[in-house]
Amino acid sequence: MNLVGIILTIYIWGVVCILLFFLFAIGRFYQQKSGRRSYYPSFFIPIALFALAAIRYTFLAPAIVGDVWGDVMRFLGGVLVGGFGLFLLRLMIGGRS
Repeated sequence: MNLVGIILTIYIWGVVCILLFFLFAIGRFYQQKSGRRSYYPSFFIPIALFALAAIRYTFLAPAIVGDVWGDVMRFLGGVLVGGFGLFLLRLMIGGRS
């Protein structure tokens, strides 16, 4: 059962990191086509935080929460994704609400 938990943890957070890479690619594409600075490399910070949290939780396999550092990395990654995503959205729609 522990092996299944490890595999699922790595798989799920790997998918999350791949989806965040798509946000990176969207920001890069927008900056290249519009000429406006989108700070797209900043999406690597939450990708790294989520990946490190996933690696940390693979050693605590059946647990989803409970590790303070893993939880802090996931929280900071989520806050940063929300902030960077909102910035990219507002940049792309030109400040229209």
